[in-house]
Amino acid sequence: MNPPVDRDAVHRHAWELIPWVLNGSASEHQRRAVEAHLRECARCRAEWEFQRKVYIAMSTEEQSTDAAADSAAERGLAHFWQRFDDAGQHSPAPSAKLAGWASRGRLAVLSYGLAAAVLLQAGALAVLGGQWFSRLPPSQYRTLSQAEDTSAAPTVRLVVDPAMPIGRLQSVLAQLQLQIVAGPSEAGVYSLASMQANADTSKQIAVLRATPGVRFAEPVGRAAATP
Repeated sequence: MNPPVDRDAVHRHAWELIPWVLNGSASEHQRRAVEAHLRECARCRAEWEFQRKVYIAMSTEEQSTDAAADSAAERGLAHFWQRFDDAGQHSPAPSAKLAGWASRGRLAVLSYGLAAAVLLQAGALAVLGGQWFSRLPPSQYRTLSQAEDTSAAPTVRLVVDPAMPIGRLQSVLAQLQLQIVAGPSEAGVYSLASMQANADTSKQIAVLRATPGVRFAEPVGRAAATP
């Protein structure tokens, strides 16, 4: 007789692998495991869609920078925002069992009473993100119109919940020795760079992803690592 399957463990494992499958770093076995779980888990499908859209936005921004605002990249970003506007799917309420462990981990960043469409609407995300980040002190805030800090290349892309307390974000970044070097973009994405040479980017990202209020954390360029 086969041992019973720990569905909570399977759910958590698939949830944490979503970013790695999206950026192509996951193994074939991990990719198939996530795809199988998505077929039966509505909440993970909603999270997949959210992270996929953020990943598309980040890729579009990098292409636009490399091509000096190439028109094709701009059209891709416009298409991305249109898809945000068209989103109308709502996240289902979590089961009582899953809600218990979710409050202790990354799932705490989700508000299950809010519709996913509200989080995914381009207008709401841009406005709320702009309002929240505008309250950051000058030492921690940099717009894309300002010159980037050429002494530190970005290693992490970050998206946070606009409701995340400013002091909490500052504390997390200080503990990880990370600084904001660009952003927010129109998609609410910030570029972070380490203040330490040879910093372990994978550990920094692991801490960010486990922090309540962090919606997305992804390595940039050579900082990308396998899970």
